[in-house]
Amino acid sequence: MPDTDKMNTPILTTTKKAPIRLHLNTATDSFQVIGLEDTALLTVSDMHCRVFLKMQISGEESISVSSLRKGVYIAKITSGTSTIEKKLEKK
Repeated sequence: MPDTDKMNTPILTTTKKAPIRLHLNTATDSFQVIGLEDTALLTVSDMHCRVFLKMQISGEESISVSSLRKGVYIAKITSGTSTIEKKLEKK
């Protein structure tokens, strides 16, 4: 018999106080994923689905975007079967 507690546990855990959001720091040319408690796969792509960055993240680590040109990107955060997409605009 399967353990129902494990099946009902959310895969992408966020803090109860704040949803997942991105904080872009133009001074350091980086951003942070705020509100993520577990590890996840981060994929940054442009509007044409070209992938520019793919990495494992956790917590509020700083992620460099210095290699990206100015423009609008999609940051996809995936953990297990849950996925969240956020707009990332580099100016």
